[in-house]
Amino acid sequence: MGYSCSVEKNTNMSRFYHNLTSHYNIYFNGIESYLHGMESITKSHRDDYTTIMSLFEYSNPDAISSASSDMDRAIQKAGKLIHLHSITAKPERKNNQPLSEKEKEMFSRNDYNDWVDDSYLLMGKAQIMKHDFSGARITFLHNIRESHDPVIKAESTIWLARAIAEAGDYYESMRLLTEMETGPLSKKLLSEFYLTRADIYMKQRKYNEAIPPLSSALENMTGKSPKNRQTYILARLYEETDRSADAGNYYKEVLKLNPPYELEFNAKINQAGVFDVSTGNSDEISRELNKLLKDAKNKEYHDLIYYALGNLSMREGNIEEAIDYMRKSASASTTNTNQKGKSYLVLADHFFNKYDYRISQVYYDSAVIFLDNKYPGYNEFYERSLNLNELSVNLNVIDREDSLQYVASLPEAKRESLINEIIRQIEEEERARETQTDDRYNMGEFYENQRRFRDNIDASGKWYFYNQAALTFGRSEFRNRWGQRKLEDNWRRSNKSTMNFDTESIDNLQDPSDSTATTLDNKSPEFYRNDLPLTDSLINISNDKIAGALFNASKIFADRIKDPVKANETYNSLIERFPDHDLIPPALYNLHNLNIDINRSLAEIHKNRLITRFPETEYAMILSDPDYFQSMIKKSEREEFIYNSAYTAWENEDYELTISICDSALEQFPEGKLTARFMLLRTYALAKNIDERSLKAELNKIVRLFPDTDESRRAEELIAWLNKKVPELKIEEQKEIARKIYSASSEGQHSFVLIIKNRDLDINRLTFDVINFNIDNFTNENYSTKGELVDDLYLMITVGTFENSETATGYYHMFDPKAILSNTDNSEVIAFIISDDNLKIFITEKDSEKYHLFFLENYLMKK
Repeated sequence: MGYSCSVEKNTNMSRFYHNLTSHYNIYFNGIESYLHGMESITKSHRDDYTTIMSLFEYSNPDAISSASSDMDRAIQKAGKLIHLHSITAKPERKNNQPLSEKEKEMFSRNDYNDWVDDSYLLMGKAQIMKHDFSGARITFLHNIRESHDPVIKAESTIWLARAIAEAGDYYESMRLLTEMETGPLSKKLLSEFYLTRADIYMKQRKYNEAIPPLSSALENMTGKSPKNRQTYILARLYEETDRSADAGNYYKEVLKLNPPYELEFNAKINQAGVFDVSTGNSDEISRELNKLLKDAKNKEYHDLIYYALGNLSMREGNIEEAIDYMRKSASASTTNTNQKGKSYLVLADHFFNKYDYRISQVYYDSAVIFLDNKYPGYNEFYERSLNLNELSVNLNVIDREDSLQYVASLPEAKRESLINEIIRQIEEEERARETQTDDRYNMGEFYENQRRFRDNIDASGKWYFYNQAALTFGRSEFRNRWGQRKLEDNWRRSNKSTMNFDTESIDNLQDPSDSTATTLDNKSPEFYRNDLPLTDSLINISNDKIAGALFNASKIFADRIKDPVKANETYNSLIERFPDHDLIPPALYNLHNLNIDINRSLAEIHKNRLITRFPETEYAMILSDPDYFQSMIKKSEREEFIYNSAYTAWENEDYELTISICDSALEQFPEGKLTARFMLLRTYALAKNIDERSLKAELNKIVRLFPDTDESRRAEELIAWLNKKVPELKIEEQKEIARKIYSASSEGQHSFVLIIKNRDLDINRLTFDVINFNIDNFTNENYSTKGELVDDLYLMITVGTFENSETATGYYHMFDPKAILSNTDNSEVIAFIISDDNLKIFITEKDSEKYHLFFLENYLMKK
């Protein structure tokens, strides 16, 4: 290329050369790469027909990966053209005559290669396809500022608005479009302009506002291929905004455009969904859907067809039929998890509106798992699912404890007969499942079957363990269907959202106090005898659980489910069943507040009952004295002010003043909300002037008086630090506790105990070592030797029984763990003897070091 064609010289020849080379060489290759990439996006993109589809396929981040290399090449070609062929030099003026308008326009240009601004436009579009929205924004802004072509400027502005909208700034993107001049735009650009406006509204879920610009886009659009998809989206917008007649008309338009089969199929399905059963004959629609169902090529779409039939039945008032279709839809979904979730959501909403909260809870749980967290309204039904889960936990506690109490009250023979009947029914259920050929799993239907099973049992006598059996079946069924897996975030989907369950949380749906339910066989009678409240003290514990669950369920009904009828009913059940329980005052207070706006006379009744029966409670004082609440707020504010003063004194290292303020506050507010904080701050101030033993005593007082608080946890941390710094303190404390819980009597039968602090050693090998020692040295004695892993903490071997402590002590002195036990890997081994009564306490305590100190002090040192 000679100097005459250099970009440094602006002549007719140079401009012709660089325009020609740019257009038919570099730009051509760049635009081909871009178009090929767009084709790849279209081929790889899969529309989700369960939601309102995006107007632009490139909005889906999963679809763009297939086009990444093509878009990189397009950007590279555009950049090469700009770098090699941009002409920024001004043309030479031949004379000093005034310039014509055409010449003025010529000299005002920033670049004289007509394909440079096209290249910037191409580069920006390719950056959007790669989701580099900030890069695209810079590119388009530059092009709008530098280009001399009004069409390129307009198109760059439209694409700039798209880049900004994709980044989430809808206000700015809409402002750009609003300020554009649309008069000179071609039909193609007008279509792009209106599509962009519609897209911005749709991204904000302003579907009503999106309809006019999308309609205008279609009016200016040419060609069937893009038009059929956009027409379908317009129909969905009409459907979403409850304009069924318009939606139906546009679904018909889609079918006239000869769309791809999947689009045609969904248009037919949705056409059935918006059919007005009050004005037309639905039989024809139903026949068409059933015809689709029988067509072999629609097998993968059975979930959608059943869903459409369910919606049609629901609108016709055939509720049972609709429920059946929705269940079939959920069962038929294998790959379309969103459709499965939609079917579950319809069922969940139906049962919720019927006040059947337990069944709706199961369906909401399934909807949460299967629907993407970007699904419209996801946060709302996710929160509802959480609320219903908590409600179900409390209702299950009530059922469980009522059932346990009922069975405990039965004569033993009748109780055993009932247990045997339950086991028989479980075995029948298992045999039926073994012969089941349909492997599709419907948790909601399973739950309802289990509930019918419970109802059948309730008819012959109330019993809850069906639910334990159901829970056991649920876990085993889960593992059969899905394998042994950790219940991590939405394990059923590759596109995981935000659910988080672990195996422990599932198992803990059983009563937390039940330590054996996870290991006992649900076909064993002991499984059902476990936890029966057969004594007065156990009945009291059970009643406390019921009362607490009734109170919690009432609050959930009132505050979260927004069902005042059920809230009133459950609160009243609590009051009737446990009239003297500590929860009655807050229950009456809550009943007053619940009814104050819906039944004032009933609210007054609850208020009077509260004030009459429990006048000294804070709840009664709040309702009887309008100023009480304000005075309590002032008291709280004063307490806070005094604490801040004490804390400031401590920060200034004025410890005497800190102690003085804290002492005064503890006297003024002995049961204040900041009492624990005052005590901890006082202890901090004392720490400078007292020894470690006294400091630990003060900290222990906080732990004892205020368990499970931030202050007690901080005190425990400091105690742990003191124990590490001064080990004698811990030993003294352990000795003192041991003296209180263990008996110092050496009379009666004893056992010898070995504690090996390494859970990974072979307990069987170690137990055989002890047995061999006994055979070699105590041939005539019939000592029992037992080895076990204790709570996954340590190994414990017990030898006994010895008639008295002297005999046990003799055995202790003969036993040398280092010589007798093989392969202990230098693990710590503790040996001691223990009386039968103390052994029962030790098995509960499980603190070997504490008892060992007691043993040394009361057996060896005394000797």
